[in-house]
Amino acid sequence: MAQAQQRNVLLIIADDYGIDSSSLYNTTPPAAGLPPTPNIAALATGGIKFQNAYACPVCSPTRAAIMTGRRGFRTGVGDVIAPGSANGQLTAAETTLPEIFAANASLGYSLAMFGKWHLATGAATPYTVGGWPYFAGTIPGALTSYTNYTKIINNAGSVTQTANYSVYATTDVRQDAATWISQRTGPWFAWVAFNAGHTPFHVPPTNLHSYGSPTGNRNRYEASIEAMDTEIGNLLASVNRSTTMIIFIGDNGTAGQVIQSPYNSTRAKGSVYEGGTRVPFIINGPDVVSPGRTVTEFVHVVDLFATILDIAGIPSTADDSRSLKPLLQNQTDTRDRSFNELFSADDPTSGGRTLRDSRYKLARLNNGTEEFYDLQTDPYEATNLISVMTTEQQSYYHRLKYELGSYSTSAVPAVTNPVKGTSFSMSLAHESGKTYTLWRCTDLASGFWAPVSSASQSINGATITLTDPTPPADRAFYSAMKE
Repeated sequence: MAQAQQRNVLLIIADDYGIDSSSLYNTTPPAAGLPPTPNIAALATGGIKFQNAYACPVCSPTRAAIMTGRRGFRTGVGDVIAPGSANGQLTAAETTLPEIFAANASLGYSLAMFGKWHLATGAATPYTVGGWPYFAGTIPGALTSYTNYTKIINNAGSVTQTANYSVYATTDVRQDAATWISQRTGPWFAWVAFNAGHTPFHVPPTNLHSYGSPTGNRNRYEASIEAMDTEIGNLLASVNRSTTMIIFIGDNGTAGQVIQSPYNSTRAKGSVYEGGTRVPFIINGPDVVSPGRTVTEFVHVVDLFATILDIAGIPSTADDSRSLKPLLQNQTDTRDRSFNELFSADDPTSGGRTLRDSRYKLARLNNGTEEFYDLQTDPYEATNLISVMTTEQQSYYHRLKYELGSYSTSAVPAVTNPVKGTSFSMSLAHESGKTYTLWRCTDLASGFWAPVSSASQSINGATITLTDPTPPADRAFYSAMKE
């Protein structure tokens, strides 16, 4: 790729910033109001806004998905990483964005990360696990204070730690990033992860916000978001906008303590509901065709992996990530499903897995229950339809349930001895403690998979045989589900 064609990439991540707290998304603001974010709004005006953008329900899985292009069920990062927790951390076995850039060193990119890491414990892990040649920021998920924390600088494995660091964290992240960017002579990729507006809810320096001396968590939260927006404006002043692609995204929904209408604390950060996973997402820069657009296709933070590589001219072979470049270029790119998940080694009954289409959403929770919502008539998931579905709704429920099974690393059970006569049967290895169901579809192009309600099963040692006593006369496709 010729040097003149290369793009810089600036990825800005806001912490605990859901669509309820953004004036770009919450068009019916509640009494608490919305923080002024003119710089973020300007990015949307000059770029594209993704209306249906999803992150993971909490911080660490979102960051792992961006770094690897892989879902949590592959990386093992399914919940918040913390000292003493059994939750999975990102490991050096994963291939990360910085490592792929390093493998394409001939492109000449400089790389650095600033701000919140939260993908593994240990001061050296941004380098040893993430592959960042330069890191300046903080390791844990939350600061004890925005003006008293331990700052880490990791320069190619050489680690410096400064305790009781007192520069306001949002400003410090911006200053470090701006200084580094100003020193670049070639293309660069900077990951800038602000701590705001994560707890503790605090009062920022008065020159960064318009709230005076805010009282109450919500007002302090809003002030911190406005302060972040102010520093984003300062950061962008250091950037050559004609050669830089800017990506702005929230890492999960707003925290339950401060979330506001149309969501509530049960539909907030840490949940698999819309309020916990839908986030502001904007891309701005010279590769955006017809700026000012709103894109309605489903997108997920995992897609940033392939998108960033695509912008840099590097091919991606990630398991789960799809480049958003076609959407940037105003091309058709149908995305009709959105998957999410939350799982915890500390509490195996918390969280769950969800899959939605353009209208319906299925949630299979880890406590053993299921929920099914019509998001067209019930966008805030107030009414669980699981026990009152119409025949049509049940068809969509079955389709989503079947498709949800593909989001797994579990081996597909090998089918043996399929037999078609007046009945249809097939056999597969039987695993004790698992439930098996026979599924059927008559048209793979436009039909719906559904369980065979009249199916029978028999177990002979290590083999289970599933039988459809009345298969269709012409043709049918069969599959088995093991749960």
